[in-house]
Parts: sequence; C-alpha cells; structure tokens
Amino acid sequence: MARVDAQQLELEVAGTAPFTSEGHGSPSDDRKRLALRPSLAELLETPGALLTRSHLRELGLERRAVDAVFRALPVVALPGYSRPMVRAEQFLELVEHSTYHDDRVRPCHA
Repeated sequence: MARVDAQQLELEVAGTAPFTSEGHGSPSDDRKRLALRPSLAELLETPGALLTRSHLRELGLERRAVDAVFRALPVVALPGYSRPMVRAEQFLELVEHSTYHDDRVRPCHA
C-alpha cells in the first residue's frame, strides 16, 4: 500500500484555511468557521430551520426531554445523514402547546 504524504491530505474550504491531517488549523480559524453557522437563536427564528438533538441540549433540555420532543414531533431523516432533526417551528409550537398558564389546568400523568 502506498504511503501518502501529509501535505497531500489538504482540503481547502472557500474562505478558510486548509484542513490538514495534522489538525484543523489555528483557534482563530475555528472561530471563523463557527461564525459562519447561524446561532441557535437565529435558527429558532428562521422559517424552515431544522434542529438536532444537540440544539435541544443547548436549549437546556435533558436527554429524556429531548427524547420526548423527538417522539412528539415528525422527524426529518435525510438519506445518507445519520442525525435526525425536527423543524424549529414545530418545536416552538410544541413548547407553546405544552405551556400551562392560568387559563388551563396542568394534566395529571398517571
């Protein structure tokens, strides 16, 4: 089997430093890549946005609560992608529907 030189394993992403087999570049490069991603608050306001389990954990939900969200909502499973997602607007509707104000009595789970 032929050996590959580390310099041959570079992949350049537009607007960022090249990735190498030795690491992902400097910490400032990582911050630039993260800045390109929308924040969780922006995702919640974006029509059609999809949320992963990690996003729900970022919102402070524990694992059992995240599981409950994924059981309650339709799950988006893209072919070839292993992370299931839910639609942000459906998540917000679920939270609103599950919020009990003075006008409703909280259901009893027996």
